[in-house]
Amino acid sequence: MRLLDREHKLSRIKQVANYNRLHIFILVVVITISSVFGILIAGIFRLKSDLPSPAAIQNFQPASTVKVYDCKNRLIGEFYEQRRIPVSLDQIPKYLKDAIIAVEDKRFYSHWGLDLIRLFGAIFYNITSLRTPRGTSTITQQLARNMFLNQERSIARKIKEALLALQLERSYSKDEILELYLNQVYFGQGVYGVEAAANTYFDKHVWELTLPECATIAALPKAPEYYSPYTNPSGLLKRRNFFVSMLYRHNKISKNEMVEAIATPLNVVPKRTLKNEAPYFVEEVRKYLEERYGYDFINRSGAKIYTTLDLDMQRSANRAVEEILSEIERNYKLKNSKARYDSLITYDSTPPPPNYLQGALVAIDPKTGFIKAMVGGRDFKQSPFNRVTQAKRQAGSAFKVFVFTAAIENGFLPSDLELDEPVTLPVPGQPPYTPANFDYKFLGPMTLRKALALSRNIVAVRLISRLGPEIVARYANLMGIEEKLRPFYSLALGSSEVTLLQMTRAFSVLANEGNRVTPLMITKIVDANNQVIEENVPEIQPILSPQTAYIMTEMLKSVIDEGTGYAIRLYGFDRPAAGKTGTTDDYTDAWFIGFTPNLACGVWVGYDQKKTIFKGATGGGVAAPIWALFMKEATASLPNEDFVACESIVWVKICEMTGLRASAFCPKVRTEVFKLGTEPKEECTVHRFRTHGSDFDLPDIRGYPGF
Repeated sequence: MRLLDREHKLSRIKQVANYNRLHIFILVVVITISSVFGILIAGIFRLKSDLPSPAAIQNFQPASTVKVYDCKNRLIGEFYEQRRIPVSLDQIPKYLKDAIIAVEDKRFYSHWGLDLIRLFGAIFYNITSLRTPRGTSTITQQLARNMFLNQERSIARKIKEALLALQLERSYSKDEILELYLNQVYFGQGVYGVEAAANTYFDKHVWELTLPECATIAALPKAPEYYSPYTNPSGLLKRRNFFVSMLYRHNKISKNEMVEAIATPLNVVPKRTLKNEAPYFVEEVRKYLEERYGYDFINRSGAKIYTTLDLDMQRSANRAVEEILSEIERNYKLKNSKARYDSLITYDSTPPPPNYLQGALVAIDPKTGFIKAMVGGRDFKQSPFNRVTQAKRQAGSAFKVFVFTAAIENGFLPSDLELDEPVTLPVPGQPPYTPANFDYKFLGPMTLRKALALSRNIVAVRLISRLGPEIVARYANLMGIEEKLRPFYSLALGSSEVTLLQMTRAFSVLANEGNRVTPLMITKIVDANNQVIEENVPEIQPILSPQTAYIMTEMLKSVIDEGTGYAIRLYGFDRPAAGKTGTTDDYTDAWFIGFTPNLACGVWVGYDQKKTIFKGATGGGVAAPIWALFMKEATASLPNEDFVACESIVWVKICEMTGLRASAFCPKVRTEVFKLGTEPKEECTVHRFRTHGSDFDLPDIRGYPGF
């Protein structure tokens, strides 16, 4: 008995011990699971704290391409971080939506962000096959990753992706999620979203795509670089046909449609990039937008920028500048290191300034101020420095237009005579100023019209000495020169530095009947929702009397028809036009600025470093040919009009040798233009007789009116 009791007690002790060990084991397991679960929950909350807020998710806007258009709505430039053109879901073909859903997420409309059936199926497959894990991400998960995450392969990223997917499903409807996805996903070649992909691969809008084209687009997102039609067309064709077959398997297309689609070639357009034919203009637009609206607006807003540029005129400008400069380099054996310059450009250093010959051109509508063409240099990639807006150079004789304009506005007449003879002017506190003519010759007395046409320096200096340099500087500023001008006598010969845009704007005052216009590049800006956020109209301000503007225009016509700008006619430009040449000392800068009734254009030629172009490189011989070549093409579609005289303008025949009304015996007669009431009343008294068809020797006419 005692033995049995003892065994019973030992058995009881063992049972209690086993029971206690089981309790301890269960307790350890529970604590372990709780700890793991707690850590997991804590980890999830920590990961969740890194995720965007519900408001950020609700208000998410994908980065969209900003497009820049010319005046005829032709695309001339784009700004973007991601090249994307958002479209609404109803604009996307059903074939494309069905193909994406059939392959990427067939239970898209029934799950709540995570497809558990697909998830557990993938886990079972991965365990039993011992292969690389299959993708389980739904469309919502892929959208979450594309919107806010990266492509990192980690458990943390997958958890974040799942949490974001759940939040997206709470924030958006299924159709909204699908629309966001189709506008967000990457399709290769730097494009995002189905519309940009359709443009890139088929040169179509997405709603114009055919069944096989939809399947091609749908086939790209898995590995867009691998399946690129430009490097792996056979691989893309095979994958496209898989998508077509999946559409048939899901009863989205008929068998005949499937067979026909599979037999269709890819028909992808050749690889291309948008050619920026107006890089300096587009860059000016970009700088304006960034200054006013900020970086995000330029690269993410999806706005449309409508500009004043005319792409046809821009192409003419590009051709004219390059053709004439290349011709100059050939004819005068100038070094053109343009091709070799690229080797000097590296990513980690600032390239030196180009040392080859440069040119710049800007064309403005003188009535509106709209900039129609802009060439800021010969190669934007090599030098983005804009020689239209940034380069300040001496304008040489082109500046004389302000001297003569001030003179006409203050009572001088085109028929007034002035001496082209040596002159020395005292300068307080400095040596006397003794100017010289370009040819170092002196032609004696001549009318102001002839002096302007032949660009006689001495006459211009005599005029500024009578008017006062301050008056000339004031008129230059009024007409559009923004620089602070030094009021010296040398101002008449263009000693102050100005930009080409300022000079062209100032000349436009004469073409626009004395009204100054503000140069404009942008007419309208429309945001991604087609709401106008900026609209510009011409800013016009009266500066000169219409009579002065017309008289100056008529005088400047002589520059082209019989003066230093005659190369314009030799190059075949035969329309009524006015303008002025400009050449600086040592032939470092050559200018021609001129206008017709409907287009003003300025041209500059020179080196970035101030050095001689070549001996004898004048504005008439170097810049005027570019102007002529451009204007001949640019105005071909414009009305062939002459300048219309304003009220109170009269024409009178005058003697060019005396500036008086011409008599029947005057040998050199010109019909001259005057403001009503200022025309000469006295008839020429020098030329009274004619014998045997020859003039008598004429007396010295100095001392007659105008001297």
